[in-house]
Amino acid sequence: MATSKKSKLSAATNRKRNTVKGRAAMPASDFGLPAQRKYRIDDPAHARNALGRVAQSGTPAQQAQVRAAVKRRYPSIGKGSNRKSI
Repeated sequence: MATSKKSKLSAATNRKRNTVKGRAAMPASDFGLPAQRKYRIDDPAHARNALGRVAQSGTPAQQAQVRAAVKRRYPSIGKGSNRKSI
């Protein structure tokens, strides 16, 4: 079984960022869509989640913008798949 890398954020910091005040305090660069403050990409786990969520419900333009933001911040995400095929 592959081990996953831990987030750089502590659990306490992550909980603080999940509040209204915490999210408002985050810089716009921590979001895939900074103007709307949607799709957090402040750590690799949230970046992967943002890619999945925008693929489900975002417009093609939003999908492209979030993919570009994730690629700029985490170039290794999206390069192939490290999931095992069944």
